[in-house]
Amino acid sequence: MRLSAKDKVFLVLKYIVLGIFTILCLYPLLWLFLSSFKTNTELYANPWGLPEHFSLDNYVQAITEGHILQYFGNSVIIAVSAVLVAVVLSSMVSYAITRMQWKLSRLTLNVFLLGMMIPVYAMVVPLFSMFNRMGLLNTHLAVIIPHIAIAFPMAIFIMTGFMGSLPKEMEEAAVMDGCNIYQIFFKIIMPISKSSVVTVAVVTFINIWNDLLLPQIFLTDASKMTLPVGLTEFQGQYATNYVAEIAAVIITIIPSIIVYIWLHKHIMEGMVAGAVKG
Repeated sequence: MRLSAKDKVFLVLKYIVLGIFTILCLYPLLWLFLSSFKTNTELYANPWGLPEHFSLDNYVQAITEGHILQYFGNSVIIAVSAVLVAVVLSSMVSYAITRMQWKLSRLTLNVFLLGMMIPVYAMVVPLFSMFNRMGLLNTHLAVIIPHIAIAFPMAIFIMTGFMGSLPKEMEEAAVMDGCNIYQIFFKIIMPISKSSVVTVAVVTFINIWNDLLLPQIFLTDASKMTLPVGLTEFQGQYATNYVAEIAAVIITIIPSIIVYIWLHKHIMEGMVAGAVKG
């Protein structure tokens, strides 16, 4: 099918606009990457120029003196634990709300969705008081538990939208074949819901990985801090090692970029899942 001259011009303009937008999005990452190989003197003299020598000294300093690997491990423990629990529990709740017949299912869904209207800042003071009485302050559980609760409303919103669109004939056929409710859920519903599950997992992981507020409030021991909090260690009272901090930032954002690139197809599918009933 041949395009008219007007359509060709529109297509060229569209790609130009998209190209400019892509450059604007990628340039900050490129600048960070190049700056991580500079010295502080080079950064101050010409922040937009290329490094004179590509050296890994800043990364070595970030790992050895900045203890980035220790913070990295803490972030992995908190993020993975919270994501696993949030995904498993929210998928079970979504299944119960959308696939089972009970009177309060709609009310229960609305109660969970109300959680999306509560800002995390409103929960800090009561959570701090609660964890203090329970002896959970300065433990990873003090960060994991709130993140699970924060992820619940969004996770249930996405999963109920997808599971509600699945035909009930699948479950009826499975029951006729002798499957119980657990087999239906784990062997039929969950594999079909992979896109929505991946979407919830990735969005939750990125939110937890980049969170600064909760670890900074609930954790006091430096050995238990996460990466976002650990980045503040590079800022001294009289001077800041910016290039080492930039190298630490690169180490911090790499997992989020890898996870998103690896699973972006499932994320897009999960975001539109359930939009069309079928």
